[in-house]
Amino acid sequence: MRALATLHRWWGVAFCLLFAMWFASGIVMHVIPFPARSERPATPEIEARRASAERIDYDQWTVSGDYDRDRPLDRIALNDGAGTEVYLAAATGAVVLTTTRSVRLANYLGSIPHWIYPTPLRHHAQLWRALMWWLSLFGTIGATIGVAIGVVKLAVAIRDKVWPYRGLQAWHHAFGLIFAPFILGWIFSGLLSLGDQWPLKSLHTLDFPPLGSHPLLRSLVIVMLCLCGLAFSLTGVVLAWRRVRATI
Repeated sequence: MRALATLHRWWGVAFCLLFAMWFASGIVMHVIPFPARSERPATPEIEARRASAERIDYDQWTVSGDYDRDRPLDRIALNDGAGTEVYLAAATGAVVLTTTRSVRLANYLGSIPHWIYPTPLRHHAQLWRALMWWLSLFGTIGATIGVAIGVVKLAVAIRDKVWPYRGLQAWHHAFGLIFAPFILGWIFSGLLSLGDQWPLKSLHTLDFPPLGSHPLLRSLVIVMLCLCGLAFSLTGVVLAWRRVRATI
């Protein structure tokens, strides 16, 4: 058990900050998702501006394979109050994506860090998928080790009638025990979501009865769970920082 506890401590040094980022960015991306492909005909205003369009192969918002058949793309800034930019398939002239300044800014706090989605990395789809798969796998293993230690420590506490931790460690232990099913289920289903088949899609998005038929309730549950997961992860971040400082 001592070796497992040591492994968990240093695993936490490596992954607690990543976990905190995943939970925090998950809240943002749930409220404002990544801009999705949406086809529509170009308006006369857009056509009038097409002569000044910037022709690109891909950028942060069009790097995914969903736009492969449209490349190259014409990116047009409409210079309106919302900072709207539209993307046209160069061959057909159809609008395939529309973004606004607020959506783009929110995604730099949401989907982009959550998916580790910088354009140069995401352009290499296999490398990006492999990185996400391994990070999710190691995150799942680390969380599983933490749950095992937490359950053993809880059993010892019940037997001895003495809580094994004090201060921030006690909060970390309690948060971990309470939210372990959500944390493990969320990370593991995220791992499986990287495959061609998505066997736990409904678990990862909480899109099942009764939550699936009540969008506001589903959103509230997701945000609350992410906030609790963030609180748990931040206690781990502080504890990990203390361990690092103690070794310097």
